[in-house]
Amino acid sequence: MPAATGWEGVVVDREARESPVQGPELEGSVSHYRLRSLEFRSGVCEGYDLTPDRTTLDEASLVRFLERRNYTVHLEHQPVDPKKPPLSFAFMSGRGITEPIALRIAVLPSTDAAGRALHDALRQRGAGAWGLHRSNVAVLGPMGTTAEAIALVARTQLACWGTPTFADSEGSAVVPGGYTEP
Repeated sequence: MPAATGWEGVVVDREARESPVQGPELEGSVSHYRLRSLEFRSGVCEGYDLTPDRTTLDEASLVRFLERRNYTVHLEHQPVDPKKPPLSFAFMSGRGITEPIALRIAVLPSTDAAGRALHDALRQRGAGAWGLHRSNVAVLGPMGTTAEAIALVARTQLACWGTPTFADSEGSAVVPGGYTEP
């Protein structure tokens, strides 16, 4: 994943009520306490409708979102176990992304199932894992540092498409300030 350098100021520490947290302060692992005190700055999703989506979605929803932001997206479908939900991979590039970033997409029966599947996947992968969910779609991003993931989710505005969730040694946490589902 690309380094967080140059993407400073995308989150604030809610508990410290300080100025934006800078990229270098986020480098390496972010403590359980610290991750839970972060929030995306209000400008990250300015102009986006952050109302929870109640419609049934598929991978095309994410692809359209990224393409409208001038990212190039290549979608691939991978064969899976018939008892599991179908998986697709969206490879996004462009706008400063030098190597395509793979996003694993699962279309599930409900919002609850998408949130649960993402949480389970993050717990299995552990610290450095991250993803998003919107309605019935769960998206798992590539492993990296929490700083890289937060910066990527803010810079690409993925935080405005789905509920951004990050894993740490204690489990997973949603960083508020973008799109959030109850």
